[in-house]
Amino acid sequence: MPHAAESIRTARTRARISQATLARRAGIAQSTISRIEHDEIDPTWSTMQKLLAAAGWEIDPRPTGVAQLLPAATVSRAMARSLRKDDSESAIRDLTEGVGRLIRASESGEHIPEWAIAQPTRLIGIPLWDTFLATAFAYGLERAGQIVPEWMTDVPPLPHETSPGDAPGPEFRDWLRARTPAVFLKKNILSRAEDWAIA
Repeated sequence: MPHAAESIRTARTRARISQATLARRAGIAQSTISRIEHDEIDPTWSTMQKLLAAAGWEIDPRPTGVAQLLPAATVSRAMARSLRKDDSESAIRDLTEGVGRLIRASESGEHIPEWAIAQPTRLIGIPLWDTFLATAFAYGLERAGQIVPEWMTDVPPLPHETSPGDAPGPEFRDWLRARTPAVFLKKNILSRAEDWAIA
């Protein structure tokens, strides 16, 4: 757990109690507290809660918008599963859900953490869908005002204009092209901003 050692040590010293006193209050061995404070072990969340509460700190964890994020790797795996079942509609829903959550978190002022946008160790393996995945996440990050990682911008553009889902007729294609954000147009994807909103 990041910063566990510092958090426990700070809570204990501000409470002006020894490790032995904290151990008695929390019902946790003093040797365990010492090892946590020296960053030798990472405590579980329940141990952290006990120690902080015993030092007089209020524990009231609340999820932020970041808690609802779906990492690009998770979305990629879900899309690949849907596509193996020949279910492109589910793959589009998987992608829309992931990007929609990214946009919602950024609109609520959350900073999007690296783990949510890290390149999947294994992409989908179908160029069309890999381009959809990378470009849609790039769009979400652009809307968040964050830097877009290279793996999202380096995917090749599609050979011709394509719209996720149904193939639009000529008139609708022109209408859709006029409403497509630039990040999608660069990759020959036709998709309106509102196509990425989720309920």
